[in-house]
Amino acid sequence: MNSKKVLALALILCFIAAAAAQSRVSGVNHPRPAKLHRGNAPVRTASKNSHLDPSNFLVVIIAALILYYGASRALRPPFMDMSPTSQEAMAYEEAAEAGEMQLHTTFMFVIVASCSLVMIFYFMSAMSVLVTILFCFISSLALGALVYPYVDRYTDHRFSREVDVPYLGPMPILFFILAPVCIVAVLTWFFTKSWLLNNILAFSLIIFFLTSVRLSSLKVASSLLILAFFYDIFWVFISSSIFGKNVMVTVATGLNVPIKILVPLMMASGRHMQFTLIGLGDIVLPGLLVCFALRLDDAKGIDKKMGYFAVVMIGYCIGLTICEFVVGTFHWAQPAMIYLVPGTLIPFVWMAHSRGEIEDVWEGLKSHHRLGDSELPYP
Repeated sequence: MNSKKVLALALILCFIAAAAAQSRVSGVNHPRPAKLHRGNAPVRTASKNSHLDPSNFLVVIIAALILYYGASRALRPPFMDMSPTSQEAMAYEEAAEAGEMQLHTTFMFVIVASCSLVMIFYFMSAMSVLVTILFCFISSLALGALVYPYVDRYTDHRFSREVDVPYLGPMPILFFILAPVCIVAVLTWFFTKSWLLNNILAFSLIIFFLTSVRLSSLKVASSLLILAFFYDIFWVFISSSIFGKNVMVTVATGLNVPIKILVPLMMASGRHMQFTLIGLGDIVLPGLLVCFALRLDDAKGIDKKMGYFAVVMIGYCIGLTICEFVVGTFHWAQPAMIYLVPGTLIPFVWMAHSRGEIEDVWEGLKSHHRLGDSELPYP
């Protein structure tokens, strides 16, 4: 399942997903399973009856657990032999390096994301069909990648033998067994718009992104997050004065694809379920820094409870909690990155500076410079 062509397509689609899911929109009313309610601009993002609903803070716990699992899986895939001489480990490392983000890629992300938003905004009807088809494909792939190692382990690797597939290269037999199951799951979501299936598919997309894209330096991470910071501010706060509507919120609530984690509001009133949600981009973009922090701790032999990973995770939770508090109190659309970027980047830089490692971390793991008393090989 490491075909470079499939991976390249998947990454392109994941970038589009991140572009369309940046807005932090809460309290979305579900009058019918098939359609999200869209408010008027300026968009209220939480039901007036919800106030500070416990679900707002449950979002923080869910996002943190997803990031913890995603970072751990990106570091060491389940049941994989990661010893230096392992063929599996070398193949995984080669695939991971192929998805390594460069400095220029961060600028391309903002350009592609902005163009995607504008196209979807102006051509919502046509683009929503195209995006839905693309997401049905990528969600099937991501769901298969999520469960593959567990099924492979459970079946005792009986279906691990690879066969050569035209245009895709060698593919394990298990891929063809899982593919129909994943397609059925996606089609079930498509026809029912079940919020539980939505969350499963969104979760698989997040994990797929975090395990496919890699940051190797603080320089690249800072560029990506700072650009995302201003990207969020522009499309949430400024776009309405240029385009007549809030482009980010219109796209995020208009696209009926699994680009958000939905959590039912516990204190909402009314016949229909109401949800608070967090966009895929608000998890995966800070999540790339979380993954980098965990790999840095692992390379240095630092306990993850005391290293970069811990401070970045704490900062993420604090930033998202503040965002949830503002959303639940004032009921307005919030660009979560204005809280998440400082919440994750500042603690990371502070720890690097306090340890005297800022110059080396800025260049990253691949620099092979000495950090303290230890060499940093790529894990």
